[in-house]
Amino acid sequence: MDPFNRTPNRTSFWFVGAWFGSALTSIVFASLFLVYISTEKQVLPPTQNFKLYAALPEKASEVSGEIIIADGRSKMVEDFFERYHSILANYSQNFIAVADQYKLDWRLLPSIAMQESNGAKKVIGSSFNPFGYGIYGGLVIKFASWEEAIERVGRALREDYLDKGLTTPSQIMTKYTPPSLEKGGSWAIGVSSFMEGLR
Repeated sequence: MDPFNRTPNRTSFWFVGAWFGSALTSIVFASLFLVYISTEKQVLPPTQNFKLYAALPEKASEVSGEIIIADGRSKMVEDFFERYHSILANYSQNFIAVADQYKLDWRLLPSIAMQESNGAKKVIGSSFNPFGYGIYGGLVIKFASWEEAIERVGRALREDYLDKGLTTPSQIMTKYTPPSLEKGGSWAIGVSSFMEGLR
């Protein structure tokens, strides 16, 4: 006989087993709860993601350029312009904000800027007009900044083109740059090609 009674009995085995089972169950439930929390995220529609930037004002003179955040499209526009070493890469968020405000295809303005001025590399002195907008012969429309140019031309595309049924590069070309019609639609071909590069 063991004088110290060191032989475990059935009660002690049951107690240890119950404690171990309870601890294991708690760990499993805690792990499942953490997995549930980490995957339970609200998914917003694509058009609502990161819409935290300030809406541009109605008047170009009130444009402050203080845009807070844009979504991933601004990074795509930035990378697009950087490939061509264009200063407009610094204004990618402006392009997206204006496109959203005036409900434009977000690729349209950057593509026109590339087609017209190689991304602001060929601009009439101090005009801040990379879009070739309102430039006919000796007439040159000038803007006070790149931000103002983006906003004003974006608004003009909405009001004077898209709202009048001119929605594709080929249709926009008939009014924006009619001489291109005599060149086989080269303007629309170029704009469309740049837009494809922004997909």
